[in-house]
Amino acid sequence: SAWHRSESAKKEKKMVQKDKTLDTPQVDGESSPSPVSGEACVEAPGPVEESGIVVEQMGLRKFISGVVEGFYGRPWTMEQRKELFRRQQKWGLNTYLYAPKDDYKHRMFWRELYSVEEAEQLMTLIGAAKEHAIEFIYAISPGLDITFSNQKEVSALKRKLDQVTHFGCKSFALLFDDIDHNMCPADKEVFSSFAHAQVSITNEIYQYLGEPETFLFCPTEYCGTFCYPSVSQSPYLHTVGEKLLPGIDVLWTGPKVVSKDISVESIEEVSKILRRAPVIWDNIHANDYDQKRLFLGPYKGRSTELIPRLKGVLTNPNCEFESNFVAIHTLATWYKSNMNGVRKDVVMSRQVPQSGAKSTVIDVSSMAAPSLCSSTTVTTVFQQPIMSPVEVEKKDSDEEPMEMVVEKQDEAEPEAEPEDKLVGPILADKMSEELKPMDTDKESLAESKSPEESIQEDSGSDIAPMQTDDQLKQEVFVPGPNEKPLFTAEPITIEDLCLLAELFYLPYEHGPKAMQMLKEFNWLRANSSVVSVNCKRKESEKVAEWQSRAEKFEEMCCSVIQMFTRLSNTANRTILYDLYPYIWDIKSIISMVKSFVQWLGCRSQSSAQFLRGDQEPWAFRGGLAGEFQRLLPIDGANDLFYQPPPSMPTSKIYSIRPYFPKDEVAVYKICKEMYCEGMEDAPFSDDDPDLIGDRLVGGLLTLSSDYGFVLEDEDGICGYALGTVDVKPFVKKCKLNWLPFMQEKYHKPDDQKDLTEAEKMMLSFHEEEEGLPDSFLSNFPSLIKVDVHAKVTDPSVAKSMMGCLLSSLKANGSHGAFCKVRQTDKRMLDFYSKLGCFEVAKMEGFPKDVIIMGRSL
Repeated sequence: SAWHRSESAKKEKKMVQKDKTLDTPQVDGESSPSPVSGEACVEAPGPVEESGIVVEQMGLRKFISGVVEGFYGRPWTMEQRKELFRRQQKWGLNTYLYAPKDDYKHRMFWRELYSVEEAEQLMTLIGAAKEHAIEFIYAISPGLDITFSNQKEVSALKRKLDQVTHFGCKSFALLFDDIDHNMCPADKEVFSSFAHAQVSITNEIYQYLGEPETFLFCPTEYCGTFCYPSVSQSPYLHTVGEKLLPGIDVLWTGPKVVSKDISVESIEEVSKILRRAPVIWDNIHANDYDQKRLFLGPYKGRSTELIPRLKGVLTNPNCEFESNFVAIHTLATWYKSNMNGVRKDVVMSRQVPQSGAKSTVIDVSSMAAPSLCSSTTVTTVFQQPIMSPVEVEKKDSDEEPMEMVVEKQDEAEPEAEPEDKLVGPILADKMSEELKPMDTDKESLAESKSPEESIQEDSGSDIAPMQTDDQLKQEVFVPGPNEKPLFTAEPITIEDLCLLAELFYLPYEHGPKAMQMLKEFNWLRANSSVVSVNCKRKESEKVAEWQSRAEKFEEMCCSVIQMFTRLSNTANRTILYDLYPYIWDIKSIISMVKSFVQWLGCRSQSSAQFLRGDQEPWAFRGGLAGEFQRLLPIDGANDLFYQPPPSMPTSKIYSIRPYFPKDEVAVYKICKEMYCEGMEDAPFSDDDPDLIGDRLVGGLLTLSSDYGFVLEDEDGICGYALGTVDVKPFVKKCKLNWLPFMQEKYHKPDDQKDLTEAEKMMLSFHEEEEGLPDSFLSNFPSLIKVDVHAKVTDPSVAKSMMGCLLSSLKANGSHGAFCKVRQTDKRMLDFYSKLGCFEVAKMEGFPKDVIIMGRSL
């Protein structure tokens, strides 16, 4: 709905603040929209005429740079915000805009005053911002239900802002984003337009508060696509430009809600209309509109030539606090490269050269990955939160800007800008520079020491956040000669972090390694016919190329899985808890894709069908994981891809691979154990150890192994998924090539007496099995059989196995699968139900004591 769209839009644009008091080296006067030669006018003697528009110059004013907390979902904690202020101060950013959607007194119940407890918290926060020389801007969003012409409403707003003023706040923002454009009848009598109503109240509040140095206004038309009919022709923006007092700054998100690029031309255009340089509320790293996406790529797509043409930039970043290190650090680096209108090279702490040409570029090609200090493990270094303290969760909200998905289709080629190389060194920097303990109220001694010294000192009580002093004093257990060695987690590497950032890069663009994986998977799918089992003339060169590329692709998949394992074992749980749902998700889909490629290489038919899609990856929801899902044959089976992470992070990995004849014993063993599970007394003697396996899976393993997969953990095989693409020819083959051997192996029992379970099973080899009716098989031609050992507690692995099996069946032409379950087998009925199979209504010709469950593909 428009309201939902606007809700999310609003969040994005809130980026607004301006910075005024802090940060001396900051800059730049309110410049004319198009300052001559790119220099900001720091002081101007008076109004400047440009294109017939008077642009009021405000004298020396600071450039607002920093962070807006403006997303939907759980707000950051007070400790996280204090940590944010410390980092902002260190990196040269000067502003924090408070606008969390889930502070309901900020928006939905804006008239309500804060309680004593809430007041104390806000006062503490404002005090912490001052302590770190960060300007705190309090934003309020009254637009959902305010009556502009009612003086009582205006008084309620004044009363609320008076209260916040008493908390020590001196800077404010009024936000009118994501609201209905229609005025109520009372307002229509007083105001000639919606813009006039908003400007009237904004001017009145600004003057009532004594014309604060920083006062921001967020328009309802806050980006190019929301301007009607266009930016230059919008009556709304023209009214704002003409009537809004010149000391008030205006927020703007760029051409779109989430802008891929913000050009100098677009800013000059909107500045002319607004008669002032805007403050950008930047949603490039905002991720609250898609639960599967996280943005760890650099601040890009904004030329440093914008800096003298803007009043400020505020980033509205990821909901997960710890994931924002790169987003905020690269914004600071970008700003420093053209501060005060003077372009200069910025040297980062790792001596990375940076040019200040059209766009900030950090060249790291010549730079070796910084050593992560030989004296200690990386895990120790990583101890410090990579972004900031965490506990944020995104809401499963309906209020996602669905619009963004549509908008993305016209933003195509990701230019390979040198900025792409930025992330690795910055993360390396982070690992060596952010050595302070999580308790941000105590100033750490690490400030004045070299990273190496700090790390060595850090090897004490801060290594594992959960340890207590008592635990540290205990002697370490030393295993004896024949005992298990102690578990040691592999430390995370700089390559792992670069890979992580490239898998979760930017809204319109995957990182280089992610793009390479998508490209390779596409190629392997498209060329799988050269290695198909029924390929008539195999061309050895093409086969070798396919196999070589498949092997490299599998290595890339393994590097993702290893990154997941190492990150899951990291000592810094604070970061892990923020990242875990995302790395779990990408690990799960990459594991499935890896298994599918292994199957393609040895089992596929040359007629394998794949849908082609030409849209760019970022035109879709779900990020990289969603993109890989859409490349699998069963892309629409969302239930199989919905694999929520466990409540407690685990690094345990299961792998799924094609079945080979050597696996038969292990599959038979699981089959027997799971069949007998829960039965009183073992109904089957050891005289016929293979009986259950022969009856349930033997035919599929022997005659249809092309559709077999096994699940493995560190102890071996613990699950299987078997199938046949078309059951009718399979049944014929069984009669010819399988049943005769079974009839010879198991003699027909005397069916005149009461039979044991084992004897009933033997008898079934000697009896004609009724076939299922054609009317059913035309919709569900494929037979499947899946099971997982009881020791496997992770419910996602069965879904992944089913995903691999159904992908292989669908790739070879099936459009439906079915399984047979004994009526009394509650465990399997439940198991298949959770895998998306439904009980098929009884039809003429169905067996009596068996339930048929089906699933369309």
